[in-house]
Amino acid sequence: MRLTVAAVALCLVALASAAYVPVEKSVTGFKYADKEFLVKQKFFFEVFRNIHLPLTFEEYLPYTKTWVVDESKYTNYTEVVEFFNYYKLGYLPKGELFTIYNKEYMEQTYLLFNFFYNSADWETFYKNVVWARENINEGMFIYAVTLATLHLPELKGIVLPAIYEIYPYYFFNTDMIHSALYKTLYEPKFGFASNGKFNVVYSNYTAVYPLDYYGEDKLSYFTEDYGLNSYYYYFMMDYPFFLGENKFNLIKDRRGELYLYMYQQLIARYYLERQANFMGPIEEFSWDQPITTGYTPKISYWNGVPFYGRNDYYSLPKDQYYKIDQLKDYEARIRQVIDQGYMYMEDGTKVDLRNPKSIDYLGNLINANPDSIDNEYYKYIEFYARLLYSGSDYYNTGSTVWPSVLMQFETSMRDPLFYQLYNKILSYYWQFKSYLPYYTIQELNYKGLEIKNVVFDKLVTYFEYYDAEISNAIPKVVTTNNVFDYSVYARQQRINHKPFTYTMDVYSEVAGQGVVRTYIGPKIYDVQQLQYYKKYFVEVDQYVYDFVVGQNSIVRNSRDYYWSVRDRTSYSDLYKKIMTAYNGGEKFVLDMSEAHCGFPDRLLLPKGLPSGFELTFYFIITPYYAPKVKQFSTYDSVYSCGVGSGSKYVDDLPFGFPLDREINYSYFFTKNMYFKDVLVYHFDDVKLNQSY
Repeated sequence: MRLTVAAVALCLVALASAAYVPVEKSVTGFKYADKEFLVKQKFFFEVFRNIHLPLTFEEYLPYTKTWVVDESKYTNYTEVVEFFNYYKLGYLPKGELFTIYNKEYMEQTYLLFNFFYNSADWETFYKNVVWARENINEGMFIYAVTLATLHLPELKGIVLPAIYEIYPYYFFNTDMIHSALYKTLYEPKFGFASNGKFNVVYSNYTAVYPLDYYGEDKLSYFTEDYGLNSYYYYFMMDYPFFLGENKFNLIKDRRGELYLYMYQQLIARYYLERQANFMGPIEEFSWDQPITTGYTPKISYWNGVPFYGRNDYYSLPKDQYYKIDQLKDYEARIRQVIDQGYMYMEDGTKVDLRNPKSIDYLGNLINANPDSIDNEYYKYIEFYARLLYSGSDYYNTGSTVWPSVLMQFETSMRDPLFYQLYNKILSYYWQFKSYLPYYTIQELNYKGLEIKNVVFDKLVTYFEYYDAEISNAIPKVVTTNNVFDYSVYARQQRINHKPFTYTMDVYSEVAGQGVVRTYIGPKIYDVQQLQYYKKYFVEVDQYVYDFVVGQNSIVRNSRDYYWSVRDRTSYSDLYKKIMTAYNGGEKFVLDMSEAHCGFPDRLLLPKGLPSGFELTFYFIITPYYAPKVKQFSTYDSVYSCGVGSGSKYVDDLPFGFPLDREINYSYFFTKNMYFKDVLVYHFDDVKLNQSY
């Protein structure tokens, strides 16, 4: 028998196909970056370094004064001229606080992105990026360059530094950054390679996670995890709400369905963590009721301004009540179109909302992206909601903006309101699903195949200390020659789990391929509970397996789960690898080990309990039918994630199948399904865990 792992993770996606592949293939199946690729790779690590300081790399200095003006150097010069004209009128100045959730800033960012995206060649692109590095607002620059890099076909496979190391302010508490700043004042060697392992700062918060915290703060180890927050950031960059249509092919990826499923998975994962901490269900959110859960961010912007916070039982000012009425109207329009079962496209085509595939239309409508229908009527409900409860205004043109954590992708998941808001928005998703017919026995069953048993290793979670580089938050002027010899690390505790393996015994009367789907959810004490708890199951794995007639034994390790990625190499260490390869040394491998498109492997399991936290694993095996689009795709999973390729999914079954619809108990439980109750244990002693 042979295991064929799915090429790419559901919801964890990245770049479009390109004709030119800037790599050479090794005899082992890996791919290595060639010199042309390494030139580009080196460039991005250098321009993102110390973003609030001037460039120190002499080779780029000649291009800091002006952009490329030659019309022949652009693929769509009309869009580039739009940027030129707007910039001359005035852009957001350097040093100001940036958020994409502001109409004026969003328009400026989109034009800047087009300026980069329409570069006809690499030389034009990098010269314009260098100019923007010195003349454009830092936050806007990071956003637009990242967006262009992820979506330009010619840059497929480029590894950007992790966003939490490009801009640590959004991921690490202010006290840690201040500690590093103070150390640079009284320790001359602090940060340099000669100081070795002592280039580390710790958080002043000494609470034992999460026992010494109360309320929502008990979950801070999860909601403030930089890996979780960067995962969300990159998803929103892969599928920006203002990019779409045929130019970017995002609609090929079942964009609307993916958008809703991504949030369903995040809310489900958050729910499991609440259960593990005895916190009960997610609090219901109402547009016009006080928000009982306040939030005080422990992070600040680069200039020391703290993120906008919110008190407990926060209520909107009376002069904002009309905006609540507007949100209610927008919600009513969405619910009405779901209930009536149809809507019309601009050309008059009727969309049947009782067709399961129409979930894609609904997702685009709620997301209000360019691939949606009639934004003028259905509006931008989630965007307006974020702004309203952040005390800001989408049309706050020409005035200073003080963004809350909800107004930055990197920080949104820190706020309990994020989960309450999207739990409410997901009610539209479940409302749509409630009208769909039950899955038939033919759709659920895999005739002749039976899962006999599943056995797990002991499941263990623990807190560990981990160092992440925050050098870019320390304004240290160093020379070009040793810029990456200066590295400062933040050390803090985070949740992790021991790698685990399960063995699945399957008996098959037929030979053929099947898709194995794996979910983790709340403990099911009674089968009737599945009707409610199904929305809190998290899909953690999906792969294709070749079954033979008779007994099949599948051994699957958690490190192989396609939905997850391991820790990224630090900024400085990765740059050194790039330079080694660039100078003719050890080759730079492209194997997705530095992929941005993945859920942190560390967070596969919710925190356990010393006595064991009860969970249920759910498995289902379905016949494998390869999507037709894969036959024509140039997408290469070895070094890219496949945004816009339309071929990154294992099959065409609905996301969340078969837990995405109402359950008919008279025939739902088939032999190709299996529920396995497990216990997740937790140890607080890190050293004990490491020797376990």
